[in-house]
Amino acid sequence: MIKGIDLSEHNGNVDFTKVKASGIEFVILRIGWIGNKNNHTIDKKFEEYYAAAKAVGLKIGFYVYSYVENEMAMLSAINWIRKQISGKTREYPIFLDVEDKQLDTLNKGQLTVLCKQFCNSFTNSGVYANLNWFKNKLYTGELTDYKIWLAQWASDYTKDFKVDMWQYTSKGKVDGIKGNVDLNYCLNCKDNVNIEEITGEANGGDFQVKTWQNGSTNETVYSDLACTNKIGTIYPREYAECYGIINGKYLVVYYITNSSGQVTGRKAGFVKYNGGVK
Repeated sequence: MIKGIDLSEHNGNVDFTKVKASGIEFVILRIGWIGNKNNHTIDKKFEEYYAAAKAVGLKIGFYVYSYVENEMAMLSAINWIRKQISGKTREYPIFLDVEDKQLDTLNKGQLTVLCKQFCNSFTNSGVYANLNWFKNKLYTGELTDYKIWLAQWASDYTKDFKVDMWQYTSKGKVDGIKGNVDLNYCLNCKDNVNIEEITGEANGGDFQVKTWQNGSTNETVYSDLACTNKIGTIYPREYAECYGIINGKYLVVYYITNSSGQVTGRKAGFVKYNGGVK
């Protein structure tokens, strides 16, 4: 089994030369945390750790800590994550950490949907949680197409479901790191592609998918470039994915909600307003 660590700003200053010399082969870096009010926050050590780990030849993966409770917020988070990792390379998966007690308000179906939304947005992606969460708060059987990173601090890990990465202690000791550090074994971390990370290149152009945000009034969505056939409405302050600009019109994909505010699907169309595309 391949041995690695995961790091966040809480680990402080790290001597990655010593880490590599100690036999560690990979590191999973926290990008930051994602929230419900577009208040996503980058880990203070992310850029520093990434550059230093790359410099010594460590293989790298990423994770984000999630407070996200709905699909619209997850869409915003996914676009934010894309920006943080733009131009960076990784050899290991990108994971969604879903252990926060705030997510206890969600049922198993809701939390599983959010995990799948995240995982389907990146190549070689997966979910991180402890054994209790995988067994009681997630439909783990619906996540088998993705990587499972299990936190089970024991002498062995469960065989009740497939595990791709095992975090076996939070009290590890590694030369170059002061204090305790999480230790992991990679059991199966090879690329397990779901869909391509969406870029202009993957879609036949040089336009990278960006975030579109509506203004303070309703925005009409049309099926045609001439904007004559109305197919829907995007409400004030809503977010969408922008896939390109064609003849001055913006091609967006947005979520459809019912009268209770529940997401029931997605729809694509053209809008006139630029939405402060980022």
